[in-house]
Amino acid sequence: MAVNRRLTAAASGAVALGALVGCGIQPTGVVEAGIPATGVHPQATVRLYFVSPTGLQSVTRPASGPVGPQETLDLLLGGPNSAETARGMTTELAPPIGVAKVVTGNQQVRIVMSTDVTRLTPNAVSQLTCTAANAAAKEGDGTAADIDVRVTSGHTTLGPLRCAVPSSPPTPAPATTAP
Repeated sequence: MAVNRRLTAAASGAVALGALVGCGIQPTGVVEAGIPATGVHPQATVRLYFVSPTGLQSVTRPASGPVGPQETLDLLLGGPNSAETARGMTTELAPPIGVAKVVTGNQQVRIVMSTDVTRLTPNAVSQLTCTAANAAAKEGDGTAADIDVRVTSGHTTLGPLRCAVPSSPPTPAPATTAP
């Protein structure tokens, strides 16, 4: 009986091998099918600081690609978007804030304002400082806590300043779904 099982198994194996060999599929060379897989790319984001009922708070917005310090500050000066406003975010950098030019390098950020910086509230200065420091850090200029920020206009300079607000974003608001 054991001999019959062995013969049956051997015969089944030979039939299967014969089917694979004789299936008519011819070997082929390398077939190009597009670019190689590269894995998951993290979504680009930009971090901005706004005023919330509990104090200064960071928000993260998606971006279509890398966003430099100048573009980040321009977004900050544009104020909170509708979703951020719905979460209670406001800004103390309200118009007419004027223009701000950002210069970065060597763990330093200089923000040159067209508005008199002595008229900025402490929260407004913190919004500028933390947003600029995090943007510079994202470009590889150290960590946000290590970057000196100076805010200037005319002959007045505030700083060097450092961001004292954690850079981790708050828990995001729950997503809303369409009915």
